Amino acid sequence: MHKIFFLNSLSRSLEEFIPLSNSQITLYTCGPTVYDAAHIGHARSCIVWDILVRFLRAVNYQVLWARNITDIDDKIIKRSQELQISPEKLARSETYNFWRDMQNLNVSWPDYEPKATENLPQMFDFIQGLLNNKSAYQASNGDIYFEVGRFKAYGQLKNLQDCKENISRIDHQTCKEQTDDFALWKAFDKNKGEYGFESPFGYGRPGWHLECSSMIKTLFGETIDIHGGGEDLIFPHHENEIAQSEALHSQKFAQYWLHNGMVMVEGRKMSKSLGNFITIKQSLQSYSGNAIRFFVLNAHYRQPINYTEQALEAAENGFKKLAHVLAEETFEGELKPEIMSEFYTALSQDLNTPCALALAFETAKSINKGQKELLPTLKQMLEILGFNLAETKQSKNQKQNLKPLFDLLLEMREKARQSKDFALADKIRIQFETAGYKLKDLPTGTELILD
Repeated sequence: MHKIFFLNSLSRSLEEFIPLSNSQITLYTCGPTVYDAAHIGHARSCIVWDILVRFLRAVNYQVLWARNITDIDDKIIKRSQELQISPEKLARSETYNFWRDMQNLNVSWPDYEPKATENLPQMFDFIQGLLNNKSAYQASNGDIYFEVGRFKAYGQLKNLQDCKENISRIDHQTCKEQTDDFALWKAFDKNKGEYGFESPFGYGRPGWHLECSSMIKTLFGETIDIHGGGEDLIFPHHENEIAQSEALHSQKFAQYWLHNGMVMVEGRKMSKSLGNFITIKQSLQSYSGNAIRFFVLNAHYRQPINYTEQALEAAENGFKKLAHVLAEETFEGELKPEIMSEFYTALSQDLNTPCALALAFETAKSINKGQKELLPTLKQMLEILGFNLAETKQSKNQKQNLKPLFDLLLEMREKARQSKDFALADKIRIQFETAGYKLKDLPTGTELILD
């Protein structure tokens, strides 16, 4: 089994991955807040963790992967009011849309996908435990806060000097004792029609940070192997998860913390206010799921990436080149262990997908030179990288269905060339190229090439 190394955000250094158990790995990644359509940033994060799971399973680890759905949040409530529907209906609808996006991106289903609304009793128990050991307190207005000052290890993930203010996902007047204290429970007034839930602490809503900690405890216990998410979640969300979990359990919460970089759009941070907010659905109208995955994997997961039309077109063409090689019918044969070993080594070095992709292209190049026995190896690599090869087969079938039309157009072009109607011949060639094909004129005739 390959030695695996990750850049652990907790230590800020490259560490060898040593799982807690030889039998299985526990992985938890932060999922979406389902108040609106998932965006291209969600696509990157989900694709990265999908690759992590596929790779770990390929090298014979058993992985239990959980990805949560946040369906209790101020943003959901505000958006549902704008649409004049219930928060439950909005969350359910956007969850379905998120699942559809994930299928289109060929992201694997996690083993668990808990929702906040399904875990309220577990959150109540978690809060009570923190109240019992004096790590939390209830304010005069009914809010319950974690007392950061009592947790001496606060600030493990990020230098707190860089964090000017604590971010709250529930914005209203607070009665907390210290600025850094964060909400475990927020009290609301049922008689005023405010959205909330009954609890042992009164009517209200749970704090955002509490959700993940309680789900992890329920699914996996007190300590997990890997916790992943976007780098925008490092502080305060992940920092607060560590604080409340370790204050309750008195032991390490997660062994390894992995964070993916952000997606920029045309060099600027993606934002609705800037008008450059791109949803997964919008991107899929112009590009294939394989192209979006190629775009994501062509950069290291920790680095920021810049979403541009040129970058996505290049990704589309890049995958087409690999897909063209896989147009062969036969994938029978043994995997080449030396190539697969090099491939696994690339992914073992902090999930170096650009290096893994480069090796896939080298293998494809060798196949094009006649080494057809490498086809099963290339197929295996692309499956571990999560590309939808069924989509490739479908494209090939579509091409075969269009063959009579292609042959007719090529015949028309050949007649135009013979009659010296070069304008028509060039027009047909240009139309082929626009559709993603190239024509190569040979002494024996014209060869059609998929670009």
